[in-house]
Amino acid sequence: MAGLVTEHLAAIVADWQELCRWDPMLPPDSRPAIAPVLVSALASALDRPQPLGWGPDPEMEPVAEAFALAVGTVDEAIGQLVCLREVMVRRLTPIVPDGQRDEVLHRLHMLLDRAIGVAAQRTTSRLREEALTDPLTLLPNRRALERDLRRELARANRHERPLTLVVLDIDDLRETNDRHGHGVGDRHLRTFSTTLGASLRAGDRAYRIGGDEFVVMLPETEPDAVPSLMRRITDEGAPPFSWGAAAYPADGDSEQTLLETADRRLTDARRRRGTAPARG
Repeated sequence: MAGLVTEHLAAIVADWQELCRWDPMLPPDSRPAIAPVLVSALASALDRPQPLGWGPDPEMEPVAEAFALAVGTVDEAIGQLVCLREVMVRRLTPIVPDGQRDEVLHRLHMLLDRAIGVAAQRTTSRLREEALTDPLTLLPNRRALERDLRRELARANRHERPLTLVVLDIDDLRETNDRHGHGVGDRHLRTFSTTLGASLRAGDRAYRIGGDEFVVMLPETEPDAVPSLMRRITDEGAPPFSWGAAAYPADGDSEQTLLETADRRLTDARRRRGTAPARG
């Protein structure tokens, strides 16, 4: 079977591309990614024994993952694989011997069903991660913070352990944007996020939750450990910043209370220094 599919590889790829182009469920410019590679992997998989328990073919699975990453959206990945199924059935039905046709088509459907499952899972997983990631700094975003903070608060409560949140703002970011342009401001944000990542311990996490505002979550940490961490961030070369901290359980037991308390203390620290808040 691998030989038959390989022999017709160019025609299968051409038919697949054409069918995707005309399929009303796909964008007009839809073009299968890594088409020859995927069809070749499918050909090889047809010649291998069926995986135990109908699991994904061990060599087809990584190719399906690469295909999903290259396509981008889950609906387009699934639509293109549906088109490939149609092309393969049309191509194989006339050339497979009668006594083998049912088995080959059954194997083909199983392989493509598994490929569709892998593509859907990987694409959905990537989109979920993108939804939780700030695109400029690549730090987790506010949605990720809310998810993680709920989990860490539940863990801290269960095990009666401390948890500290720190809200940080880059000083004068708006003025930097106004004077030097948003490109310079964006570099400040990326530098700050990189410095945060380099300064934290394993288990600590940094988030960008909007504009010039960042949050650091410190499990298993009392608030008196925060000043040394802030000095370490400064020493690592971060742009000037202000901060305020709040601790569980002393300052509250909810996400909102802790964040509001830390943010209020940041504002108080700026006021004492005579530095006006500069949301950017």
